[in-house]
Amino acid sequence: MSKAVRIAGTAHERGEASGEACAPRCASCRYRAEDRHSLEQSIPGLAVFSSGFGASVADSRLCRLHDQLVSPNDACAQFKPIPHH
Repeated sequence: MSKAVRIAGTAHERGEASGEACAPRCASCRYRAEDRHSLEQSIPGLAVFSSGFGASVADSRLCRLHDQLVSPNDACAQFKPIPHH
């Protein structure tokens, strides 16, 4: 049986205050796929369970770097900000 490894963690898990304005978070990372349709394309059969757009996914999105679901307040050492044009 394989052991799941969580790459990103929440601010709470890392002992950080929730009010940090400039802290890097997955919500503002270039690797986070904002398009919810990318979840359906990346996880075969997800649409069959009607959870691709449901409450079970909520604000989670796919991290294209780690290939895992991340919440907006998750963060990791590979954070790269979204470029502003």
